[in-house]
Amino acid sequence: MKTIILFRHGKSDWDADYGHDHERPLADRGRKGARKMGRFLTTSGTVPDHAITSTATRARQTLAIAAEHGGWTGEATVTEAIYGAGPEDLLRVIRDAPEGADTIVVVGHEPTFSRTISRLIGGGAIEVKTATMARIDVDVARWGDVSFGRGVLVWLLSPGFLKPNRYRKLQEAIQQTKEAAETAAGIATPDRDD
Repeated sequence: MKTIILFRHGKSDWDADYGHDHERPLADRGRKGARKMGRFLTTSGTVPDHAITSTATRARQTLAIAAEHGGWTGEATVTEAIYGAGPEDLLRVIRDAPEGADTIVVVGHEPTFSRTISRLIGGGAIEVKTATMARIDVDVARWGDVSFGRGVLVWLLSPGFLKPNRYRKLQEAIQQTKEAAETAAGIATPDRDD
């Protein structure tokens, strides 16, 4: 199983002094969203083994802040192939992920992410707001085997959902789910006395 986290960059600062769209930095709200999502990903037990980010300033800043606040220590790749990419381009980036990684986080842009998620899961209208993450599981052994239509959307979550009370409830729900899975595994494989 391979897990892809598509992570749209945080809210950017349109009033900042920048020359080209590529250099537009994060706004305060964007930094806050990146912090929340970094912590969430770690809390959910989906820590990435490898990160891939667009070269755009706002994407690189989003990854750096999320990794710091989530405590992620995996390697990161910065690539121009994500900025201005289409779904086919993004699929090539995913297929080139290091084989030793089972979970990757890809930080990038719209509308590429909405279109790519839709194609990975075989259709549907998806909206990826700023600092939103989507987890897609693909039942393959190698990144090179990831293809459109083979993924399952596990969750799609924005920082607005992670308000303190909601976040605590989410942590409790994750823990209950883990406990239920462990209980179910114990029931499915009972000890036999032969």
